[in-house]
Amino acid sequence: MNLKILDDFALSEIRPNSKLVLKHLRVLEDMVRIDSRSFSVNEFKEDRETPSDMKEILDCASNYLRQIGFNKIKINTPPESCINATPILLTQLAVSPNKPTLLFYAHLDKQPYMDDEKFKKWGGIAPTELTWNSDRTRAYGRGAADDLSGVISIGMALDATLRTVESDPENLLKDKLQALPCNMKILYETEEECGSPSLEEQISQNQSFFNDVDCVIITDLINPATGYPGLTTSLRGITQLEVSVDAYPTASLDSQTALYKLLATLIREDHSLAVDEIVKADIPVTKEEQTGFSYVPTTVNFLRNSAGLLPETLLTVPAEVTSILEAQLRKSTINVRPGHRVAGSIIFGSAGARISFNSCSNPEAFQSKLLEFFIKTNPFNLKITLRRIEADLENTSFDLILTSSTKDPHSGMNGGPFPIAELQLARMIDKLVKNDGSLAPEIKKFFSTPSEKPEMKTQSLFVEKDESAKLFEDPGAKAIVEIRLAPGNQEKQAEIALKTYLQEKLPKAYMMKTKFDRGAAPWITPITHPVFPIALEALEMGYDRKACIFGCGGSIPFVAKLTDAIPGTQPLCLGPYDPDSRMHEPGESLSMADLLGCTKSIIHLIARINKAF
Repeated sequence: MNLKILDDFALSEIRPNSKLVLKHLRVLEDMVRIDSRSFSVNEFKEDRETPSDMKEILDCASNYLRQIGFNKIKINTPPESCINATPILLTQLAVSPNKPTLLFYAHLDKQPYMDDEKFKKWGGIAPTELTWNSDRTRAYGRGAADDLSGVISIGMALDATLRTVESDPENLLKDKLQALPCNMKILYETEEECGSPSLEEQISQNQSFFNDVDCVIITDLINPATGYPGLTTSLRGITQLEVSVDAYPTASLDSQTALYKLLATLIREDHSLAVDEIVKADIPVTKEEQTGFSYVPTTVNFLRNSAGLLPETLLTVPAEVTSILEAQLRKSTINVRPGHRVAGSIIFGSAGARISFNSCSNPEAFQSKLLEFFIKTNPFNLKITLRRIEADLENTSFDLILTSSTKDPHSGMNGGPFPIAELQLARMIDKLVKNDGSLAPEIKKFFSTPSEKPEMKTQSLFVEKDESAKLFEDPGAKAIVEIRLAPGNQEKQAEIALKTYLQEKLPKAYMMKTKFDRGAAPWITPITHPVFPIALEALEMGYDRKACIFGCGGSIPFVAKLTDAIPGTQPLCLGPYDPDSRMHEPGESLSMADLLGCTKSIIHLIARINKAF
């Protein structure tokens, strides 16, 4: 293949408003419109609890690929043993057994909308309508970034490559396939957002399809900054448990308060993970990696703003880029969500609890002292709101609301350097009341009958953006406990370690139940393979600026599953979206700079891949 023709084609055609780009953006609009939400459960009744068959999005993807030039497309039927499994799509252009084989991966399923039917969090515009900003540099809609941008970047790159071959005067045979530099295979998945539970089994069903794969191009990653390319070489895994606590009659605390105190033990004073068996397995960051972090094109303010952090909220690590990135990418961190479960691994920017006491002598003065107490137990300076609920003859109740950020960021992308409101709330409640039910001395004195033991109980609140709050319908004491596992950890061992830790910390007067919710292995790859310098070169050409080697704090189960299911395969993880894309959140968007940069990078990589194999 004539590299100059290909490079020139990429420069001239992969640009905003070109006929080729507009053609593929119309397909993106169609795909955003299709309801291919992964099944999950959250506080919105409109979100799907059971999987769809994904037929509509698979049909759309099939037609799209046929238009590009892929004629033989297989929609795989998952094995009957895989419950609620949805198909994978497989297709290929076989060139020659003497040429390397690239497998391109993206997924067609999407996160739930995380909004009610009026789509208030989406600005009143349905997330199924692709909506552009005024200068068409960013498009909004569910799935626009995660991961339909990956689907489109693959499709557009392969379309451009085939068109270039057709226009190459050196291709005298006019045989597209023979002129291609590599064999091309595509895998589109439909259950990535629920953890890829059947991916390995479906790969096993089609093992011959994968046997000759030399390299996997994965387009489901984030770049370090808008328009700045990063080659992702590590991912955190995940261990997530649903935890519930019940109190025996002899218990001094109600179940919810006991749960809060249990959750408080999961972190140290600096909010780092307290489960030593998991922490000690984290692979230490090397000096070379620390140096590499310093080259990532970002700033402390940018990272704070990406997480929506309030100006007054302090970090849990030193306020410099390398420390923040190390905490985000290469340390195991924890997130908890009492009272409820939410799809999409979201860290809520606010947390709340209703704290009730038996009647005190002076509610106004008590509120003032209680607020003073909470301020003293707030080392990271989260915003505190303490509202008194109308007191009756028996109880004085307050709604305690803590706010660390203005939005609900992705827990994997942001977990580590930023304080978690739910965990800080748990620590405050832990300091307020002891295991025997006795209150902190400065609080206890406000009760009208000192000889009588003051009583306290808590209820978890769901807090809206305007700080309005409501009790959860389910009165049970339960929480989701989520640990993002740094490379070095094993998923199953981490789950056992977490269960053991919680059981050891639970006082004898309480009973705990745990239910495995989901998990994924962390992933890290060496960068010694000859494909890496070629990939970095392709990224630099595609984005017209120097690329960096980067990590991702998120958990993408399929990466480890792919590398396990296809031994000896070298994965390359490219980012078609940026930190402002807000994957999993309301207001998800696609950056045109990153879509086109990723597309051009794939084109350049295809043309040069034979240098590595």
